[in-house]
Amino acid sequence: MSDKNRKIVLASPISGIPRADNFRTVETDIPVPGEGQILVRHVYLSLDPYQRPAIAGAHVTSNKALEEEEVPSAETIGQVVSSNNPDFVVGDYVRHMGGWQEYSVADSNQVFRVDPDQAPLSTYLGILGMPGLTAYASMIKLADVQAGQSVLVSSASGPVGSMVGQIAVRKGATAYGVAGSDEKCSFVVDDLGFADCINYKAADYPGSLAERIPNGVDIYHDAVGGQMLIDALGVLKNYGTVVMCGLISQYNESEKGRGFNLAPAIIKRAVMKGLIVFDFEDKRQEFFDLAAPWVREGKIKYREDRAIGIENTGAHFERLMSGQNFGKALVVLGDH
Repeated sequence: MSDKNRKIVLASPISGIPRADNFRTVETDIPVPGEGQILVRHVYLSLDPYQRPAIAGAHVTSNKALEEEEVPSAETIGQVVSSNNPDFVVGDYVRHMGGWQEYSVADSNQVFRVDPDQAPLSTYLGILGMPGLTAYASMIKLADVQAGQSVLVSSASGPVGSMVGQIAVRKGATAYGVAGSDEKCSFVVDDLGFADCINYKAADYPGSLAERIPNGVDIYHDAVGGQMLIDALGVLKNYGTVVMCGLISQYNESEKGRGFNLAPAIIKRAVMKGLIVFDFEDKRQEFFDLAAPWVREGKIKYREDRAIGIENTGAHFERLMSGQNFGKALVVLGDH
C-alpha cells in the first residue's frame, strides 16, 4: 500500500465545458479511520454528467458550489484495507461516495458491500449501479413499459440509455435510440438490440426522427433536455409518457432552460415524469437481483470508457462533458 493519498482538487472556477486544467493532483497522507470507520483503497472511480452541476452547486446532491482545493464528490468501488468496524473486514469490496481520490475513510452506514463473484466490480458503478437503477426506475417503475410499445431513448449508447433500451426490449417493446455518431448508433443497434438509432449530428436530423419512426413512440426517456426534448416530442404519440432524468445539454451552461417551447407537450397531452434516482434506492436490490443474471449470462451488453490513473481524472471528465466518451466513464485507480 502506498504511504500517500493522491487526490484531485478544483484548481480554478469552471466556465462552460470543464477542462483538464480546472483540476490538479495533490498528495496528502493516507487518512486514518476513526472509531467505527473503515479505510478504503479505491479501485474504480465513477464519472457522471451530474457531477458537473454538482460542482457548480446546482444539483439535487449539492446546493453549494465546490471551492478551490476541494475534492469533487463521486461514487467509487474499493477494497477495505483497514477496519475499525466488525461489520467489515480487510479485503471486503465496497461501494460508497469516496470522491476523486485514491483512499477515503467512511462510516459503516455510508458504504455498501459488493460481491465480485456476482458481477464484475466495475458494473456496480455502471450497468448494475446508479445508471442501471435509473434505467430500471424509468422503464419499470415510472413508464411501466409493456410488450408491443415503442420507446425512444436519448444518449442511447451511454450507461443509462443503453440499459433503458435493453430493459424495454426484454419486456417486449421496440427500442429506438438517439446517439452522437454513426459508430455509437451501430453499437446501439448491433450490440444492444435496438430497432434503429438516429445520429443527432447528421445533416438530416431532426427530420430523420419522423422518417425513421413513422408510427411514433409511446415512451420517451430523456437525459438531455433542451432542443432534443422538443424534437422527441414530435414523434411522441398522443398521451405518451416522457421520463426526464437529466439535462445533459444544459449542464455546461451558466443559464438553463431559456426559451424552450413546451407547447408540443401540451398538444400531445404528454405525461411528463421527473426521475430522481435516489427516490428508488430501496429498489436497488430488487433491480440487482433481476439484472445481474442477465449480465452474467451475456443477455445485457455494456461498454466502458476507461482512463488509467487518478492524474487523468480531469481530462477524462472533460472528455465526458464534451460528449467524446463512448460508454460508462470510469477511472481505474488500482488492481483488485
